[in-house]
Amino acid sequence: MVSAPTLAPAQEIRIEAVHRGFLYQHLYAAACLLNSEQTGAISVAVERDEDIEQVTSAGRTYIQVKTRGQAIMPADIKSALERFDALRQEHAQGRRPGRATFVVVVNRALGPTLADQVRTGQLAGDVEVLYPGRVCTGPLAQLPPAWSGIDEAVSWCVDRATTVPLAMLAPDSLVWKLAGRVQAAAAGEAPHADHTFEITDLPSLFDQIIIQLQDFPAPPEQYRPQENEPQIDSNSRVRILSGFSGAGKTAWASQAATFSSHNCAYFDCSETPGEALALSLVRELAAKLAGAGSDAVRKILLPGATGVESLRQLDIYLKSSGLSPIVVLDNVHRISAESIKRMVDVTSALRFMLLAQPLGTLPEIEALLGLRREPLNGWGVDTVAAAAVEWECRGDAATMGRLKTLTGGLPLFVRSAATIAREDYDGRIDQMCNAVDALTNLTQTAQEVILAKVFDAFPLAARQMIAVLSLSDIGLLPAEANKLLEAALGMDVQAVAGVIRTLRAAGVVEVYGNKEIRLHDAIRVVGSQHLSGMPAGVASLARNSLKELMVESFERSRTTARFSQYTRLLLASGDVKTLVELIREEMFHEMGVAAEIWHGLEGLVAKDASDPEQQYWALDGLAFSDMKLGHMDRVARRLDAMGRLIDSGALGEEEILSFLMKRMLLLSHLGDENGVQRTISDLDSRLPDKPVYRRVFLYNAAAAFYDLGDYKKAMRVLEQVIDDTFAALGIRRDQVFRAKNAELWALINKPGLDQGDIKRLADALEFKAIVAGKLHVLAPFERIHAMKFYAIAGAIDSLIRVGQDLADEFIVRQDFVTAREVLEQHVMPVVVGNQLLNRHLDVRAQYAVVLAYCGLYSEAEREMERLQVYAAGLAPQARLVLMRQRELVAEIKANPIPQRRQGGRNPAIQKSTPISSGVKIGRNDPCSCGSGKKFKKCGCGLVG
Repeated sequence: MVSAPTLAPAQEIRIEAVHRGFLYQHLYAAACLLNSEQTGAISVAVERDEDIEQVTSAGRTYIQVKTRGQAIMPADIKSALERFDALRQEHAQGRRPGRATFVVVVNRALGPTLADQVRTGQLAGDVEVLYPGRVCTGPLAQLPPAWSGIDEAVSWCVDRATTVPLAMLAPDSLVWKLAGRVQAAAAGEAPHADHTFEITDLPSLFDQIIIQLQDFPAPPEQYRPQENEPQIDSNSRVRILSGFSGAGKTAWASQAATFSSHNCAYFDCSETPGEALALSLVRELAAKLAGAGSDAVRKILLPGATGVESLRQLDIYLKSSGLSPIVVLDNVHRISAESIKRMVDVTSALRFMLLAQPLGTLPEIEALLGLRREPLNGWGVDTVAAAAVEWECRGDAATMGRLKTLTGGLPLFVRSAATIAREDYDGRIDQMCNAVDALTNLTQTAQEVILAKVFDAFPLAARQMIAVLSLSDIGLLPAEANKLLEAALGMDVQAVAGVIRTLRAAGVVEVYGNKEIRLHDAIRVVGSQHLSGMPAGVASLARNSLKELMVESFERSRTTARFSQYTRLLLASGDVKTLVELIREEMFHEMGVAAEIWHGLEGLVAKDASDPEQQYWALDGLAFSDMKLGHMDRVARRLDAMGRLIDSGALGEEEILSFLMKRMLLLSHLGDENGVQRTISDLDSRLPDKPVYRRVFLYNAAAAFYDLGDYKKAMRVLEQVIDDTFAALGIRRDQVFRAKNAELWALINKPGLDQGDIKRLADALEFKAIVAGKLHVLAPFERIHAMKFYAIAGAIDSLIRVGQDLADEFIVRQDFVTAREVLEQHVMPVVVGNQLLNRHLDVRAQYAVVLAYCGLYSEAEREMERLQVYAAGLAPQARLVLMRQRELVAEIKANPIPQRRQGGRNPAIQKSTPISSGVKIGRNDPCSCGSGKKFKKCGCGLVG
């Protein structure tokens, strides 16, 4: 179609020239944007003081653009040069920062006069005239060239646009978009109403896919692995990792991605609406994961395609390239489950690691994807201890175990608690734990702040259940939980099950393989706070019900965890009578009773001295604890108080016998031979006519003779005790050889069996091995047989102790491999299984020494290094022992001793010394307690 001619052709030509000039100017501004990386521009402004102003760190370049149909004359640029003079003064007088440079860009060659002025330097030195074919030098060398026309301008800009990395638009489309945006900015229209383009905004303006807008957050400077933490590489395409805020999920992902064999990318979903997630993710990942150029990216991000469609295209590209990268999506509990499922359904190459808190949409995500969340288990005790020491705190192994239990080992919670311990309790972790347990801490922990929000979001029934379950730090069977909650809250079975389902989905309640229900450690402190605000009757009912459940469970099995729970409940409820009765049982002292139980008992006894018998047996138990810990000065004071109670005439013959045996052992410790003989005579005349009393008496007499150094007499008495106890059990010594524990139990499990005789026989056998060492005679099987009977009796503490002694015995024989087997197979499983942390420290230090004897020096050094974090929390003497053991490992490494299964002792061999808080008296001392109890002091085993 041919258009009709205009009425004023000349005017049409003038209008075309004006718009051609503006278009040329806009294209030059677009070229400046496309070339900004080369020029170092910070921003580009249009139509302000000059057509174009480019700001760099050095100053500002003012650009005047002139288009003419003929050669450029001086008059064409006169006004521009005058304006340059005014702008130059602004900079010279400091009203504008930086250096000013000036450029006139023209589309025609210079006329003769102007060309002569430029050639002879008649223009100011800071002014450049840029015309077609002219090449600038110096600071202006990177400016776009001057073009002769629009076609040349567009061609240059399109070529430059092809170099923009990962642009979603085709190069020509990008150029015309930029020209339009420049025109809008020149008119003062949004989004550039200030006429200025910030270079930092160009990726969005260019429709670029930024290479990972969200990179992985930097992991901590020193990343500490969590217990049994998962690997990010897996055969599963989609996984869920769940944990409370503060559990270290993001830090884990950052660290794991560093060492992954796959390409990994990170995306935080927290600020992204579910419907926009797929597209946001594709824009984020295409450049990072596809490794593609702009053409491939544009195929992935087709105009008008939905986010899910683009994600499918990205996945197809990755699959065709043989790639299967891992995408870590953080905070997915804030995204709709349907959005997550759609992304999973349309992909097959992409692998997803979903990080979530145990709330929000997580249960629905699990259900729709048919997945089960994986937990982060928190730091182990060693790691908690290492972190606490780094934050200037201290505590022994048991104390660090309390800190782990209190915080669940969650990194943020551990750090918060340690900070409070450092600031408020002089770095004493034990004092901080005591304050939190007693709800007397004045500074709120991060744990309380974060989990209070989780707690408050639950309905009342759930909050009350958490409060009641916070009383138990062990798992409860479903029937036990039902009884407890019915007694305390009146909840029926259906109500309990419903609330537990809710709490389990929220990660607050955990159900273990044996179906035990347990409150998450980290939220227990919040539950305890809520319980303290509930009616007192509820807490009392709950404690009493839980005590009854523990007693009932002892009929099935008596685990150290349940026994410890029971003793703490007795202490918390002020049930001194039951606690004192329990102390009188032989096995009480074998169950790893925590130090705070003894401290609490002493406080309760001091408050209530109305019952002399109760007072006596409480003092008896405290005296035993002091003997075991080596506090003999306290023992004398306890015996004085016990003697006054005896003299009051309010006690019976059993108390008198117990007192006399303890006094005999104290006198032997003091070296008072005459006093020991008088006490033996007194006891002999008072003993009831019952064989068990005589066996107990003879054992304690042997312990006294041992302390006095009369080893032969001690051995004669012990042999009699052993013979009599074998007879009482109805078995012979030869039947013990090669018999398994179950076979031994079948032999002795007869009507009328006194269970105490099993442990008493083990005590006597172990003691015989110690006395044999002093006499330099062989007793090679005594400790092995003692371990069998300790295991049958459930005497955990003694089993561990004699196992350590047996390992030492094999070290003396230079049978290092067997020593290692004893610790690995018979001692360490018992310590770990019963969570006896302070004993674990002893065993691990001994194990490190044994590893060194076995030639495994690196393993020994690593183990000793791990133990150093506990040094600050040990008593001074125990700390010295630990240091000596570390030195011993170094000595063994420097002077190796060969393995030998037979032969005498090598005098170069040194043995490990226990590090326990009772290191003043070693584990091999006769235990100075009444009624057949003992403890060992010499620590020398077979060494004389």
